[in-house]
Amino acid sequence: MLMKRLSLALVPAVLVCAAAPALAANLKDIFRAARLHDMGYRQAGASYREARTLGPEARSAFLPHISAQANTTYNDLTSSILGGEAGFIFPSGHFTFNANGYGISVTETLLDIRALYAWRAVGATIHAAHQRYALAQSNLVLTVSAQYFAFLLARDDLRLRRAEKRALRAEYQSALRSFHLGRAPITDANEARARYEAVRAATLAARNAVRLARARIERMTGRPADHLWPLNLHHPLLRPHAGTLVTDEARALRDNLVLRSARFEARAAAQSAHAAFAAHYPTISAQAGYSYNRADNGEFGFGTVLRDKTIGLYLTLPIYQGGELSAKSAHASAAAFQAHVAALRVERRVQFDVRQAFFNVRNDYREIAALAAAKKAARVALASERLGMRVGVRNNVDVLRAEQAYYRSRRDFARATYDYLLSRLELKAAVSHLTAGDIAELNALLQPPGAPYAPSHGHRPPRRMLRP
Repeated sequence: MLMKRLSLALVPAVLVCAAAPALAANLKDIFRAARLHDMGYRQAGASYREARTLGPEARSAFLPHISAQANTTYNDLTSSILGGEAGFIFPSGHFTFNANGYGISVTETLLDIRALYAWRAVGATIHAAHQRYALAQSNLVLTVSAQYFAFLLARDDLRLRRAEKRALRAEYQSALRSFHLGRAPITDANEARARYEAVRAATLAARNAVRLARARIERMTGRPADHLWPLNLHHPLLRPHAGTLVTDEARALRDNLVLRSARFEARAAAQSAHAAFAAHYPTISAQAGYSYNRADNGEFGFGTVLRDKTIGLYLTLPIYQGGELSAKSAHASAAAFQAHVAALRVERRVQFDVRQAFFNVRNDYREIAALAAAKKAARVALASERLGMRVGVRNNVDVLRAEQAYYRSRRDFARATYDYLLSRLELKAAVSHLTAGDIAELNALLQPPGAPYAPSHGHRPPRRMLRP
């Protein structure tokens, strides 16, 4: 189940500089490094900051627009009056002069329904970007946890393969000795060798899986990841919460970040459609202005000084623009309907994801209880085989097989524990979202490599870790 969740396309790990310090890797340190290095998370933050800049731009449509202008020009003018009688008061001739002026104007929108809907659309867009930013952090928490547990599972699997390799090598050597002594046919030795060669190949694959799992972590963090802390499997796990599936689904329909983002995007599309249709409506604006212009001379032989003060209301009503407004309105309406359908699709997917995660949590918790019993039985069987070898009723191959079964039960128990912890994260992500606090809770379940088991609060580990 864990490997299915991590069925991502394998991409090459980034080249890590040898001088970069290695992570003394617990889960919290890896998450901090990934939050600084992960491009998906940083891109979501950049997109949110970009979306926030749209707010002042849309709000500017309702605020006064003030502009000032000034000019100065040099004029070289030749004037000829044609058809004038003798003594005509406006002379002809060549004139050079300067003209200067300045002015200021203030425009205030009084009625613009299109701008109002556009501003609402921008607000919904900003909210959608904020939800996507929080979703990026939630996804980063889930990805870091999944990759970390994938490495731990790969390392456990490598240990199991090495134990199997030791057991099957001893079995092959025993079968070969029996064949040379004439007590067993050659087919037994050949079968033992075939099993041994198969587990050798599996060991190489498991070693490569550990390298790839570490490379994925290094790709997320941009730094070498060494000495990864293992999970304290003796730590008692939390029971699944007592909430019902109906309650979780209701919370998810209210708090799920993917659904909230889709709904905000649908709201933004609907407001954009209203804005496109409102382009048919009239707009009313008020404008006031003052201008001063001075010309030292002119074509009529004298200069002028003009001062102009204006104030007025302007009504603009679009009548026909070649069908452009109707076409834009139809396109925006279709886009709004598409966003609405997409939000409904996300809602159904969220409901399914909550159900799947809810059932996975319950199933994984029960599976841990069963595998804990299986691990205990395998440990008892291994102790019995060792005792039998000391009294002479069992041989080394029997002990190695029991050791192999014990390692397999430990690996399966660890895998079920990883699955349970990830299922809890997936359920919380499906219902609402994940934060750095969830990483801190998981990090508390880890212990430094090689450290002796030290239960919380100094108590001894309970004899029964789970009570399903």
